[in-house]
Amino acid sequence: MSIAANLIETDDFTGCPFPFFDGLPKDDGKPKTYKIYNDGHHLIATPCWRANGRSPRPQPARRRRSREYTDEQKERVYNRFIQNRRRDFARGKNSVGMRVDISPNSDFTGTRSAFDILFDDLFMQAYNKGLRDGKLEKNMSDYIYDGLRKLFTDDEIADVDIHERVKRKLNNLHHRKKRFRRKAYLNRWNFFVTFTYDNGKHDEESFRRKIRRCLSNLHTRRGWRYMGVFERAPETGRLHFHGLVYVPDGEMLGRLEEKTDYSTAQGKMQTRHENSFFAANYGRNDFEEITPSQLEHGDSVEYILKYIGKTNERIVYSRGIPTEICMTVSARDIITELTDDFVEKYILFDDVVNWERDIARYRFNKQMSMMDLLCNPALVA
Repeated sequence: MSIAANLIETDDFTGCPFPFFDGLPKDDGKPKTYKIYNDGHHLIATPCWRANGRSPRPQPARRRRSREYTDEQKERVYNRFIQNRRRDFARGKNSVGMRVDISPNSDFTGTRSAFDILFDDLFMQAYNKGLRDGKLEKNMSDYIYDGLRKLFTDDEIADVDIHERVKRKLNNLHHRKKRFRRKAYLNRWNFFVTFTYDNGKHDEESFRRKIRRCLSNLHTRRGWRYMGVFERAPETGRLHFHGLVYVPDGEMLGRLEEKTDYSTAQGKMQTRHENSFFAANYGRNDFEEITPSQLEHGDSVEYILKYIGKTNERIVYSRGIPTEICMTVSARDIITELTDDFVEKYILFDDVVNWERDIARYRFNKQMSMMDLLCNPALVA
């Protein structure tokens, strides 16, 4: 007798681990708008307070930009800065964290101090060595402090809370990685690309600048989307760019040609797909086609994040890649509530979010209506 013959249709869901909803979340008779993001496996919804009429959290006061100052105000600020610096030196104080490269004609851009540069370098060394601060031992802070003492005196370091700065940098790194993951999993990608620096065509500075400019132009003119990071190969130190790219149908530039060569990193022959346009202008490249399943279960995202943590490289994004979207959620969209978190969260069904309607043309706090779709057809396939 087959197992299927013993299955009896029933409406009794007693003991089901998923408490399906009978009404709206936190039902008060009104539909609510939720922020929706993808954690790599599921769509997660959290309350969107601004859209529900609640007051947003107070924002810090915006710093005035240099172009908003008059020439007289710039001169007055600069003179006050010089007076403060002279007073600090007269008292024997040297604020090592202060930005010192400021002049009346510098447009107040400033530069990072030597202390900041050394601190960041020591932080990345300690991070890659696996050092972390605990409740009792502060291994990372001690490592950074010992390194700073080689160039700065104890009096200069005393004004800086190293442990607090370490906590802030670790928190920033965590949020950078979390933002990258959410952007990667929420949006659609069809290629994992690698561009390798060719010293016969560019120097490293022009390679970085022109790759970014080229991708930006392709985003504007052909609807490409991209996100990635520059890194150096561990064995050779050669500069690369690794990224996720979405190319709409019919918008590929150049031709994809299959190439076979020897990989020194893997120690064997490998097959890659090289784009003729990027090969002619920038050198060796690889366009590896990926599917949503490969993105979710593969290591493409973690491979890029590895270099963010190792080298603290800046992530390169195109415009229009949302981290989350705001949508009105009904009870039938929800699988269950996450009860082991400190905030209100719900797991949604995968078909709640539609790529073309909700993400491709997304604007914050605004869903695409039927009129939007008729008057502004989607730019993507």
